[in-house]
Amino acid sequence: MKGVSLSKWFRNVSIAKKLYFTVGIMATLIAIELGALIFSINTLSAVRAYVSGEGLWSKAQKDAMYQLLRYSRTHDEADYQKFKEFMKVSGGDHKTLVELNKAKPDMAIAREGFIEGRNHKDDVDGMIKLFSRFNRIYYINKAIKAWAAADASVTEFIPIGEQLHKEINALHPSSEKINAIVQSVDPLNARLTVLEDEFSYTLGEGSRWLENLVLRLLFLIALSVEITGLTLAIIVSRNIQKGLNEILQSAKAVAKNDFTRKAKAFSKDEIGILANNFNTMAEELQRSMHNIEQAQQKFKGLLESAPDAIVIMDEKGRITLVNKQCENIFGYQKDELIGANMELLLPERFRSAKPEQPKLIYDIPGVRSTDIGVEVLGQRKNGNEFPIEMSLSPLETEEGVLVTAAIRDISEKKRLEKEIREANVTLEKKVQKRTAELEIKNKELEQFAYVASHDLQEPLRTTSSFVELLRKQYHGRLDENADRYIDYVIQASDRMKTLIKDLLDYSRIGREKQFEPVNCNVALAEVLADLAEVIKENQAKIVAGPLPVVNAFPTELKLLFQNLISNSIKFRKPGIAPHIEISTTNQYGHWHFQFRDNGIGIDKQYQQRIFIIFQRLHNRSVYEGSGIGLAHCKKIVELHGGKIWVESEIGKGSIFHFTIAD
Repeated sequence: MKGVSLSKWFRNVSIAKKLYFTVGIMATLIAIELGALIFSINTLSAVRAYVSGEGLWSKAQKDAMYQLLRYSRTHDEADYQKFKEFMKVSGGDHKTLVELNKAKPDMAIAREGFIEGRNHKDDVDGMIKLFSRFNRIYYINKAIKAWAAADASVTEFIPIGEQLHKEINALHPSSEKINAIVQSVDPLNARLTVLEDEFSYTLGEGSRWLENLVLRLLFLIALSVEITGLTLAIIVSRNIQKGLNEILQSAKAVAKNDFTRKAKAFSKDEIGILANNFNTMAEELQRSMHNIEQAQQKFKGLLESAPDAIVIMDEKGRITLVNKQCENIFGYQKDELIGANMELLLPERFRSAKPEQPKLIYDIPGVRSTDIGVEVLGQRKNGNEFPIEMSLSPLETEEGVLVTAAIRDISEKKRLEKEIREANVTLEKKVQKRTAELEIKNKELEQFAYVASHDLQEPLRTTSSFVELLRKQYHGRLDENADRYIDYVIQASDRMKTLIKDLLDYSRIGREKQFEPVNCNVALAEVLADLAEVIKENQAKIVAGPLPVVNAFPTELKLLFQNLISNSIKFRKPGIAPHIEISTTNQYGHWHFQFRDNGIGIDKQYQQRIFIIFQRLHNRSVYEGSGIGLAHCKKIVELHGGKIWVESEIGKGSIFHFTIAD
């Protein structure tokens, strides 16, 4: 059960802890290996010290015998003293041997004895530990016995030396006695030589045995380290690979829109957590995609229920989406219109000679601006021409600018206008009634745009938030396809969000607001405060004279000032700080405003077009923006009963004029 429990614990513990555990086991085994190595080195060093000590002991014994024999010949007291000095070596070793054989030896005495035996002090502790720890090992025990026998024999030199010393120092020394004493030295020396050889040989055998033992031990420990490390590495890597493979298979299934395939969590580590989080993410993604599909269906439902023909096109005029009312009005099928140019809905004489350079709506002859948009002739599939009213709304997306055109068949309106002109006064009431009906329809159209954009915001905001959260938490942790699909969802949500926002903003301009007195000096100060950072960055200088108090929409008036100042700063001359002068005069019941700048100027042929929605005179890489600012300015000025125009020359700056009713 313990094995199962440990295996389960190891499987569920975090990857970091698994690695720490593996490294800890490896470090422990390596520490054991190093400890064994240090122990073996110290032990072998102690054996070496004993061999070295035996050499010192043997040499001292031989030197003592030599000095004793020399003393027998020279009778020189110095030789006898040297004999006694050499015997101190064996005496020190004797002291250690006696002390270590006690049940509770005094290590200080044992250490002192080895040092007296001329052993190096750094080797003494190792020699004592070897004697204490391994005295029962066969080779060490045999060597100790040889040492004890030799120690017992060497002590016989002392009484022999004393006898010789006594005889030589007698009043009448006897040569026969001296020779007899000397003759007893050789047998003793021979016996000691045998014991010394036995001690050295036994230590050599013990050293070789110990060396083989250490090598086997180190080999086993090293093998354990390798096997343990390899086993743990295989277990960890297989668990990780198994979990990741499961997540990868589930990710591939999700990439194919198969959300039934769930990633199985084999453990509770990071891979298991990732598998569970992936399953949660897949469920959230499935819900988000479902919500987006519902939002798209709702948008399409609103689009199809619109009373007017709705056409959405790109900035080159290519149609990307139409509603059923557009098919009813123009007689084309939806697949005939998608991808075609907007000019297909206009008479052929109004179409451009080069399809890649379509005409702008405002460049078509006979176009007349209205409060809603423009009036122009349309052409049905059967070739019949009829008057239409077109309202254009721009939409900035990541894929470029989209334009929504709301097209209304005004044939009935034109017929009524003709009858009104013919009937004059008698049909005035009828005209008023029809006009009221048209105004109601216009309000319905505005209400449709407001309601459509407002109702779509909430589910789209929820969808965008969840998908953005998924990308932040799991971007890069899945495969490339999953990341790309999430990006597709986010991009589609952003485009839808921008479309809805622009529809809402456009429908709100001047909506249900009342004119009120607005101090233009205060409004300008607030705009300059909002643009303070841009003004500072571009070192722009703005000079304004006294401005009047006018009846206006406060927010729209500030937007008008802001757009004109921003344009003057944006289209400045390279290397020259923008200089803007603002002035007003009162003329014929209108306030005439002038915004003069020192910018790049505008060619005369484009001075009317710049107030049209999305009319750009410069490439996006040179000057950013969508070309909607001045179109908004025109709409705001017209809401205030005025008009706007520009005077400009290339390289000499521009003067923007607009009037507001007093």
